[in-house]
Amino acid sequence: MLEAFALRLAAMLFHMARQETDMLLGVPGEISKLQRIFSDLSRILVDAERNHICNNNATVGNWVSELRDAMYDMDNVLDKWQILQWGKKPSTSSMLECCKISLLFCHCNPGGTYKIGRKIQALNKRLEDIMQRSKHFDFISKVVGSSRYLDHKAVKYHRKSGSSIIRSDIVGEKVEQDTRMLVNYLLSQVDTRAKCLDISTVVVSIAIVGLGGIGKTTLARMIFNDSAVEDMFDKRIWLSVNQDVDETDVLHRVLAALDGKYNYRGFVGDKDQLECAVKCAVRHKKFLLVMDDVWSDSIWNELLRVPLNDGAPGSQVLVTTRNHGVACRMKAQLFHHIDKLNPEDCWSLLKKVLFNDEDKSEIVGLEDIGMDIVKRCDGLPLAVKVVGGLLLSRSRRRGAWMDILDHSAWSLMSDDLNNAVFLSYEELSPPLKQCFLQCSLIPKSKVIQRRTIVQMWIAEGFVRDDTGSQLPEDLGIEYYKELISRNLIEYDTQIEDQSGWIMHDVVRSFAQYVIRDEGLLVSEGKSIDSSVGNLKFRCLSVSTKEVDCASLQKQKSLRTLMLFGTATVELKFLLNKFPYLRVLHLQDADVAELPQSICDLRHLRYLGLEGTGITTIPRGIGNLKFLQHMALNRCKNLMQLPDSIVQLQHLMSLNIRGTKISSIVRGFGNLQNLVQLWGFPTNLQDKIGDRCSLGELGPLSKLKLLTIEGLEKAFAGSMVAEAKLSSKSHLTQLELKCGSMLKDRKEVEADRKDYHTTQIEEVFDDLCPPPCIEDIVLTGYFGHQVPKWMARMAAFQNLRLLVIRDYPCCKQLPSGLGQIPFLDYIRILHAPSIESIGHEFLLPSFGSDGTGTDETSEITETSTGTRQPCHLSCDVDVAFPKLRELVLDQLMEWREWYWDEQVQAMPVLQSLRIDSCKLNRLPPGLACQARSLRKLCLVNILHLVSVENFPSLVELHLSQNPELQRVTNNSSLQKIEITNCPAVVVLEDLPALQSITWDDLDAETLPEYLREVEIKKLDVKCSLTLLQIGVRSSMSND
Repeated sequence: MLEAFALRLAAMLFHMARQETDMLLGVPGEISKLQRIFSDLSRILVDAERNHICNNNATVGNWVSELRDAMYDMDNVLDKWQILQWGKKPSTSSMLECCKISLLFCHCNPGGTYKIGRKIQALNKRLEDIMQRSKHFDFISKVVGSSRYLDHKAVKYHRKSGSSIIRSDIVGEKVEQDTRMLVNYLLSQVDTRAKCLDISTVVVSIAIVGLGGIGKTTLARMIFNDSAVEDMFDKRIWLSVNQDVDETDVLHRVLAALDGKYNYRGFVGDKDQLECAVKCAVRHKKFLLVMDDVWSDSIWNELLRVPLNDGAPGSQVLVTTRNHGVACRMKAQLFHHIDKLNPEDCWSLLKKVLFNDEDKSEIVGLEDIGMDIVKRCDGLPLAVKVVGGLLLSRSRRRGAWMDILDHSAWSLMSDDLNNAVFLSYEELSPPLKQCFLQCSLIPKSKVIQRRTIVQMWIAEGFVRDDTGSQLPEDLGIEYYKELISRNLIEYDTQIEDQSGWIMHDVVRSFAQYVIRDEGLLVSEGKSIDSSVGNLKFRCLSVSTKEVDCASLQKQKSLRTLMLFGTATVELKFLLNKFPYLRVLHLQDADVAELPQSICDLRHLRYLGLEGTGITTIPRGIGNLKFLQHMALNRCKNLMQLPDSIVQLQHLMSLNIRGTKISSIVRGFGNLQNLVQLWGFPTNLQDKIGDRCSLGELGPLSKLKLLTIEGLEKAFAGSMVAEAKLSSKSHLTQLELKCGSMLKDRKEVEADRKDYHTTQIEEVFDDLCPPPCIEDIVLTGYFGHQVPKWMARMAAFQNLRLLVIRDYPCCKQLPSGLGQIPFLDYIRILHAPSIESIGHEFLLPSFGSDGTGTDETSEITETSTGTRQPCHLSCDVDVAFPKLRELVLDQLMEWREWYWDEQVQAMPVLQSLRIDSCKLNRLPPGLACQARSLRKLCLVNILHLVSVENFPSLVELHLSQNPELQRVTNNSSLQKIEITNCPAVVVLEDLPALQSITWDDLDAETLPEYLREVEIKKLDVKCSLTLLQIGVRSSMSND
């Protein structure tokens, strides 16, 4: 971490030296001297930190600690100098401290200038002494920027697309066999215990036991997600359990899984009330509970066993643990031990991470080195994945792979450090090391989204681009993707849009060991006082029921403080103890008031109050000149923002979604460095007193992400047009939202169907996105006609995602979508007025309404407010050339889909879901042209009769289709799931079929086609009576 810190300080001081700041401070030559010292230090810090990590040498540790203190002091001095330069008037320039300091030479306080100059002199002397003493350690000097560090932007990644990231740890037939065996055992236990009503006690059926990183979670997740398991249980609960388990947090998570619509926040910390709530929520429900990574039997025996005992007969529990004794004390019925992978399976896993099917020649040329590398991974899948992530960033040359094989990290002997993870860490760039280590301080059970962790990195100064050519947010996302690629963090598969992430326990343990002198995670069961002692931390993360404020106050050097879901926290006398705080994150903490003292945190860059109970923001918040990110989402009691918010000239992101804020102060448009803005409210009228309207968005030219809510309240006119969306040249993500006009049953509210429809059409006409837009989400639009700009979607050639939700009145979909070259995801949800989808959905030139031509002109607004035609190329021979996923959900009156066989479209479509409509057939063009379609899901299609002639289809999911009769001539189909489709009588010409899942609890007989097909796997879910009939029939045939 210190290496990156030294490089950043050197870059900042270099800029100051160029401005001759030392002359202004009265210390000529001192800043240049400091810059040279930090540059020299950065060359030896790689070896110094490695020595400290590997050898835990106390003398080196003390030297590192002294240097760390001096560097942080230098950083604080530079902040104070910047504040002094601003004086009483905030800078209007965009100053990102993580990149460089922008100095404004104005009239300064002579006394303040003198003090800063003296501090710089003193720091120079301290650092010279530290530099001199470094010679006693014989640290190896390395040239930073040498080949050891690869520019992440220059690397050409070979990672496969799609689900390979998620399933790259699934290797060989062994895990499939184990999954099937354990699923069958689990289901047999369900039947046994469900029939024996006198056996009412819920027991641990299966314990998966093995070393950390060996694949226990992978196997448990495959069982958890198995379709037969999913169908068998009313509720499935996944609990990630760690060493320092928070009992109330566990109970909250169980309740959320059992009954997500209720809010049990009223009994925060009240274990008895939570246990009673669990007993009520689980009653008469057959559940599967998976507890992953259990360290103590008490989580089951003393906490969950009794309240969950009221579940329905047949409920099951599965645990994973590293400790066989823990599983024994939990009285598991079946023990499944996972062995290490053999070298061949390790090599197979590495190939899945690194190569595509077409890379066979390269595989052969690297196999001998690859086998030697995986042997060093000691049969642990996690180690193989991490090393594979590192190899992804290297060329596929034997020399590059030999460098990895011969790396000194393999010779490290330590119980605290995993060799493969250490190797990957060593090869990270200095800024990425800082980002990676901070990830380990997020509690295992808490969800932190990508944007949040990136904002924290920016606030701490970890994300820097000395060239100034890239926004910090964009660079931070690249860092995040690099850590994903390295398999040091992974996508959280429970979050659909991949915005969440998790860190494996083995990787987390390594990172927490490395950062042990600077950062600490205090979880339930630990106290701050006993964990901290006399150490001086810069980052503290607390996830406990109670916060020991007295011990916390001693940490006066904190730069980052994170509190997660704690009991009541008294901030009034706490925050003024942390004068150097850069990051304050209070996620779901029981905080009702934000004290005025927060306005004295002059170094604060990030303020996260997500899910807290605050009602107001202090009026002095405008004093936080460095503040860049403010997260107020889900603060349900927050009514308004203070007027002083307009003084936050460096604010880059503001999230007010899920609050009661209904208007914004006048002058909001002065926040011209805003890049991300969530939940911007529309006023009841254009102007009410001091409250602003959509016109305040006009000056915000740097916006990349914008969500506007409450548009049903807007009045068409100049104020809407003054939002100037079409001229925002950086805007890539836009959501326009009206209040829903759909009832709970998704029917249009009759008394509101014609309400202001003309008005809302005019409002949306004036909210045309710019041509650079990539993601558009429309929610609740109730006009009868599509907005004018949606009638010519080909204008948005960069569009990649389109989501339309609650679309009650319009009978047509946007036109020209097929002409967009990069569009890869479309979802239409709840569009009850759509009756037909014609060829104009594919390409306007095929439509009969004449809206499309070979050369379309779209009117766009320039930055000066004038309008000019934008000529679009429509040289698109194939409609939807990049579309990979299409979801058409709850178009309840949709009867016809016109798509002729000769109309070329959707050549790379992989997944299609159609749910709740009145189609009687799938269009011929879909089967003929969508030659890459692998997964088809058809649910509640009332009049569909057949599914046939799909040559590439691999998975077919059929549910609630009452008139469906035939599934024929699908040559690649391997898996079918049929749920409540009683009219199906024919499954023919399916030569690749391997698996059928059939589910119909109301059926009186098994369908004949189940007897006729030859398959490897058949899962049947039916009534007990029908099952007994089937067993007797089978026995008589034998």
